[in-house]
Amino acid sequence: MLPKILDENILPLIEKARSNNDPNILKEELPIWMVDRLAKKRKITDDESCEMVVTILEVFSKMWTLSLNYHITNVLGFFVTYAFNQYRNRFRRTEISESGELYLQLWNYDLPANEEIPIEILEEGNLLQLELEKLPTLTGLVLALQFDLRMKQNLKQLLLWKLRETGHDIEIFYRELDEKRFRQRQILSRLSGMITRYTRKLYEATEPNRRKWYLKQKKLWILRRTRAIDRSFFSEREIAKLLGISRKAVRNHLSQGKHQLRKAGKDLLHYA
Repeated sequence: MLPKILDENILPLIEKARSNNDPNILKEELPIWMVDRLAKKRKITDDESCEMVVTILEVFSKMWTLSLNYHITNVLGFFVTYAFNQYRNRFRRTEISESGELYLQLWNYDLPANEEIPIEILEEGNLLQLELEKLPTLTGLVLALQFDLRMKQNLKQLLLWKLRETGHDIEIFYRELDEKRFRQRQILSRLSGMITRYTRKLYEATEPNRRKWYLKQKKLWILRRTRAIDRSFFSEREIAKLLGISRKAVRNHLSQGKHQLRKAGKDLLHYA
């Protein structure tokens, strides 16, 4: 049987490991704590507990790197859910809680650390790039700017030419672009943190009214995050100013580009 480690003991170790940039400080205690939390919600054997400790140790470095995206107030919830995801993938069991709710993965990482990226996701991402290349160059550039899509050399060259033509400072543009991406990541990180918080509270709560309130709050934060993701990276006005074209022309290019992508059979922008 694994030893018991309390929350109030593990959190200072996490803070110390972060401040010293040394995850080895808690490499012995953290997997045990995670499996103990897992065992409180899942009927697992002692053998399974030991296997889970080994599994977590195998992916410890990647897990630790992912955890740095979370504020210290949310990071325990991250580790708890990470343990559940690893358990699910290790033993391939789909379990439903007594309330009948499936426990959902709602974190910034999209896949378990010990699994390869499904080939269909790679194929859809590649298909998006292939379809983007079929579009008229300016249409492709407008789409790339609105959805912050990866640009190939022809789009990058057109963008540079347009920026020079409209009198924009190239260095300032790319610096502001990096800052814009950083702010977007911060916003999504904060929203994901709130989803994490209420996911954890919902899972741990037992009183029906409290669970109902936590579920409502979680849905609100999921909606806010969805809206943030769906919001244009560059607005129509910004794109028009960057490229020296009218907003009507921008809308026409967006309409044409989205129509062509939909003809490919799926909403490929979902994979951007």
